[in-house]
Amino acid sequence: MNDEMYIGFESYLANEMPAEDKKLFEEKLVNDAQFKQQFELYKETTQFLSHKFSSETVAFKENLKAISSKNFEALEEVPTKVVNLKPWYYAVAASMALVFGTILYNQSGPQYGDYNQHETAQFMERGDEDANLKQAQEFFNEGQFQKAVDAFEKSTQFNNPEVIYFYAIALIETSQYAKSDLLLRDLKKGTSVYKDKATWYLALSNLKQKKIGACISYLKQIPVDAEEYEKAQELLKDLE
Repeated sequence: MNDEMYIGFESYLANEMPAEDKKLFEEKLVNDAQFKQQFELYKETTQFLSHKFSSETVAFKENLKAISSKNFEALEEVPTKVVNLKPWYYAVAASMALVFGTILYNQSGPQYGDYNQHETAQFMERGDEDANLKQAQEFFNEGQFQKAVDAFEKSTQFNNPEVIYFYAIALIETSQYAKSDLLLRDLKKGTSVYKDKATWYLALSNLKQKKIGACISYLKQIPVDAEEYEKAQELLKDLE
C-alpha cells in the first residue's frame, strides 16, 4: 500500500472528499478487487488503532486525517490520481505506515493465546479435605482463572510444587506477572518435575507481556530432553 493511498483512504473515511472524487473512489472500490482489499485492511486497522492504542497515537492518526483533507484532490479510475506531495508530507505518511506495520506485525506474530493450552489440574488427592484447593482445581479446569487464584490464596498447601505450578499459571492468565514469575523462578531452581515446565511458562509470561528478549532467553534454557522442548523451538523460530 503506497503513501498516497493512505491519504485518499483517510479523506474518504473522514467524509471530506469532494463529491466527484468520492464517486470515482467508490467506482474503483467496485471495479478493483485489490484496491477494495487494501481499503478494507486500512479501515479495519484504523479501527483497531482507535480502540487499542494510546491517545497520542490516535491523535497522530487524526493529524494525518486533517492534513489529507487539505491536500487530497482527486482519484482517477486507473491509475489513481494523487497530488504532488511535499517531502514533509511523505514523512507523515511514512510514519503512519510504520505505525500500521507495527500493529499488523503484532497481530500476525506469535501470541500467548497460541500456546496457553494448559494441562488439566489434578493435584487433589483422595481424602484431601482442603475445600479451597478443591475449588481452585475446579475453577482452573473450567478456565475461571481469577476465581482459581482466589481459591488458591485461601489454601494453606503451598509446599506442593504441583499446586504452585498451577497457581502460577492462573496468575499469568490474570496478568499478575510479578507473583507468577517469582513462583516460577523458584520452581525453575528446584529439582521437581515442574522445573522445565516452569521455564516454559516463564517464557510464555514474557511473551504475553511482549517482553520478547526475555521470552527468547527462557526458551533457550529449556533442555532437549524436556517435554516442552519442541514447542519451545517452534516458538523460538517464530520469534527470531
